[in-house]
Amino acid sequence: MKNIITTAIFLLLLFPMVYAQSQQPPTEKFDQHFNEVFTGEGATYYSPETFHFKELKKMYENRIHFDTYSPADIAAKGYPSLSSVPLFNVYNESLERDEVFDISTFNPLKYYFEYHNRAVQVFVLDGTNTVMIILPQSSPQ
Repeated sequence: MKNIITTAIFLLLLFPMVYAQSQQPPTEKFDQHFNEVFTGEGATYYSPETFHFKELKKMYENRIHFDTYSPADIAAKGYPSLSSVPLFNVYNESLERDEVFDISTFNPLKYYFEYHNRAVQVFVLDGTNTVMIILPQSSPQ
C-alpha cells in the first residue's frame, strides 16, 4: 500500500511538467564516485563486503534519476537547488562542489542528501533545466 501511495505522489509531482528525458547516474562510475567520497575511515566502514556499501550502491543505481524540464515548470514548483545541499565531506575534506553539471561526471555521493527520507526529493542542478530526483527507500514488507 505504501508503494502505491509513494508512486501516486511521485506521479502527481511530475504530472504538470513536460517530460524530456530521464537518466540515471552511470552505474560503471559507482566505484570511482565512491572512492572519491569515502576515503580513509570511510573506505573501511563502507568496504564492499558490508551491508552499508551494498545499500549505498543499490540506492545509487536504483533511486537516483535526472530529468530535464522547462525553466517555467521548475520555477513553478520551487524546488531547492543543489547549492543548498551541503557537501558530504566527512571522509574526504577536499571535496568540492560541481561547477558544471555533466551526468557522465556528476557524483551525487558528494552531497549530503537525506537518502533515508520517505518522500520523493527533487533538487535543481544549478544553472540547468535538470532536476535530480531521489526516490524514497522502499519499506520492508
